[in-house]
Amino acid sequence: MSARRAGVGRPTVLGAMVVALTLGMLTLAGTTPAGLGRPVDDPSRVTLDSRVFSCTGGIAGTTTFTGEVGSGLVAPRKITSTPVHTRVDEAVADTSFAGQQARFARQLAWVPCPEPRATWWFVGAGGAVIHDTTLRITNPRTGAAVVDVDVFGRSGEVEAPGLSGITVAPGETRLVDIGRTAPSVGNLAIRVVATRGLVAVSAADRFNIGVVGVTAFEWLPAQAPPSKATTLTGIPAKANEATLLVVNPGTVEAVAQVQIIGKTGTFSPQSLKPFKVPAKSVTSLSVKSFLDGSALAIRVLSERRLTATVRTVVARDTAYGTAALLVRSESAFAVPEGSGRLTFSSLTEAGEVKVFGYDAKGRNVLARTVQVPAQATAGLPLSARVRYLRIVPPGSGVIAGFTVQTQRGVAGAGVAPASRSIRLPQVGPGW
Repeated sequence: MSARRAGVGRPTVLGAMVVALTLGMLTLAGTTPAGLGRPVDDPSRVTLDSRVFSCTGGIAGTTTFTGEVGSGLVAPRKITSTPVHTRVDEAVADTSFAGQQARFARQLAWVPCPEPRATWWFVGAGGAVIHDTTLRITNPRTGAAVVDVDVFGRSGEVEAPGLSGITVAPGETRLVDIGRTAPSVGNLAIRVVATRGLVAVSAADRFNIGVVGVTAFEWLPAQAPPSKATTLTGIPAKANEATLLVVNPGTVEAVAQVQIIGKTGTFSPQSLKPFKVPAKSVTSLSVKSFLDGSALAIRVLSERRLTATVRTVVARDTAYGTAALLVRSESAFAVPEGSGRLTFSSLTEAGEVKVFGYDAKGRNVLARTVQVPAQATAGLPLSARVRYLRIVPPGSGVIAGFTVQTQRGVAGAGVAPASRSIRLPQVGPGW
């Protein structure tokens, strides 16, 4: 790989099973001309150093928001039944971004467009009439992919024999309706593992709010793999409901503890005692009382590997928090239309984050340095003029996220590091 721009370090390798993208894509061939924002005409031309964003849609009226820090937003594209694949080359890979948005009268749905990888986790899914989730599994590469889908519920793993060994041909998108293939009541977690190839996966969620029959549409964010310490960000400041959903995919019961990473530090709420998460199950509890309007993140600790989300209900809309990884190097990302707030959470020592915001035409409209106290969360308001951002975190890294909350809906997301390495599938008793 060629060197990145001066002053920006490479992201760290994720665990013992993470390999360089060079190893993960040895089967790919060819080169691509420099540039950004072109649909991928021939997936076989994906190069070692390029990134491919797959904006998959799945919600009516979905629009893409792609671009690069130096050139601004590309003209939005509507997504119907066919995903929009966008390739960016090595020269601009670190500062490129892609997201997809859908708006309704009082609802806002948003998610970053996924990039191909081997393992995916989604928490807060449904498999019933009043709450259903549909996976869109896309293969933008030249070789066929084979995936297994596992579904976990409140009473254990859900039987779904038809979700094993699904073949996804090159350029193909497979739809998996959980309500049809793994029907069940209650909150679910979904694991998608590519036993061959790499896939991009999104999860479109349909959720009935309350007893008045209001239906909300949202994408579930892809969560970080199960860990003994999971940090959730992109959580609205206040909500009518806020439910922490924790999944234990392992074969042994786990005991979990919740911490709040707030503006003055990290603490364990006395009202939230350690709780049990049965093996291969999803457990839920309310965290509404901790959403007091200030910037925060929520951390789940356990001796077993877990992952989680926070589902919030604000008026007639839903949003999901993201179990995010540390951002250790320069990253760029788009945000939905509307005013909102950035949050940065430090897990160790204090640090500062440089933030640059741009409008749709690429003009710099925000330049700030945010001081993040040790083991605390700092927030930065965002005006509706900001359409995408670039952040330069401290060397120790931060957990970064954002929320947008207007009269037309609420959305949140975590900030993911640039995808320059992949994690191989790893499933065992501890997961």
